[in-house]
Amino acid sequence: MPPAKPSTNDPLQSVFAFRAFDLRDRFPQPLETFRQALECLQSGDAYLPDMSGEIVAYLRDGRALPIPEYFFIIQSGNTSAVVPPQENDYVCAAVEAWLRDALLKTSTLLEKASAARPARLNILLDQCDPNAPEPDDIQGWQNMRDVGREIIDTPSREDIWEAAVQVMGEVLARRWMKTAHPQLDGKSPNLCIEDDPARVYELVLQMNTGAS
Repeated sequence: MPPAKPSTNDPLQSVFAFRAFDLRDRFPQPLETFRQALECLQSGDAYLPDMSGEIVAYLRDGRALPIPEYFFIIQSGNTSAVVPPQENDYVCAAVEAWLRDALLKTSTLLEKASAARPARLNILLDQCDPNAPEPDDIQGWQNMRDVGREIIDTPSREDIWEAAVQVMGEVLARRWMKTAHPQLDGKSPNLCIEDDPARVYELVLQMNTGAS
């Protein structure tokens, strides 16, 4: 008897690649498995993976599904860390189960991958309630009028991250970098950095000016 063919109904077959992201975007290559992406963030090559690490699953229909970071980032008070390698089997199994469930549903977690820059799809998932009110300090700088300020010629992702940490601290900066903002056309700072880093840097300076 010939061996049974693998089921074509497995929703995981709609995933064709994963990508890992850190603050310096050191892992541009597509990867076959979530485990490989996780190992990238656990490697010595990753830059601040506990603060900026993300993993995205790319689907064959052109959409992308960010993996909630609570699977691979451990939060403890104001500190965070990537899960240790000895937890990989458990984490991979949990993510596989979550992926199957998400792909079987008509899910708002699925986003159309950008044709221009599909590499940075930063969506706030399971980190916080998207309908929850923002902290008073963030609301304050969002509603602040434009004021004069210095802008560096070409701010890098690291320049923006360091400025945000200086103004807000690491915890709020991490949330801010991944949260859609009305002054960025509804994009998160992380996503907008790809096309207009000066615009994101300017927002950080607005907050700094208002706090001083």
